[in-house]
Amino acid sequence: MFSSSGRILKRLAVLDFDHTVCEHNTDIVVRDLLGPGGVPPDVQSILRSCGWIPYMQRIFRLLHQNGFQPMDIGSAIRGIPEVPGMKVCIGNLVRHGFDVIIISDSNSEFIRLWNDFNDIGPYIHTVFTNPARFDSNGLLELRPYHFQTECSLSSKNLCKGKILTEFLRRQHDERQVEYEKVFYAGDGKNDVCPMLRLGSNGYACARRGYTCHDALQNAIGKLEHPYMAKVLQWTDGHELNDLIWTELEED
Repeated sequence: MFSSSGRILKRLAVLDFDHTVCEHNTDIVVRDLLGPGGVPPDVQSILRSCGWIPYMQRIFRLLHQNGFQPMDIGSAIRGIPEVPGMKVCIGNLVRHGFDVIIISDSNSEFIRLWNDFNDIGPYIHTVFTNPARFDSNGLLELRPYHFQTECSLSSKNLCKGKILTEFLRRQHDERQVEYEKVFYAGDGKNDVCPMLRLGSNGYACARRGYTCHDALQNAIGKLEHPYMAKVLQWTDGHELNDLIWTELEED
């Protein structure tokens, strides 16, 4: 299917990862391998003073110093359950022509491990996240995705709205792809920025029971212009799948 300008018309689903695709926070699951009291006060202070990425860099060093191997970390990640129905939802979207991308403040190693174990890696068009890899000694090295200060809704290491905008531009300019519908599903406050950037063809899908919906409504209330996207709420992958197809049928 082509647009009036000759570009390929497609549909896009953008997914957060923690609490959206997998049920838990990947960083917290791995941090908790250290056990109760395993994070000393000086490391906790890094979180307050420097932010999440320097904190997790120190956590990974602690794990390495305490003898945890890549297989231990991998086992913890693989043990995280999916958000119920999400694997079926992703597969269904891709089989019906959607591009599915992930934008997450987790890291590339955790997402790769989980996606491969759950057989959804081939369904994902692109993953945007903080780069990570195990070095030759088994230490997980983590780097920020980028550094930004212009978006106050996002962390300095990753603005999901900027990533989404740049992805849409590249697809339009370089691949001649135009998305007639864009569904963004997430659970947290850092999903508000990309949701605010959605236009009249967009659907902001906030997971019920998490912080995203209220934070989004608060941000919408401060806008100086009407919010054009439609706000939806979902609980699990089954409901998200049904919501998406209901919206497409009604359009």
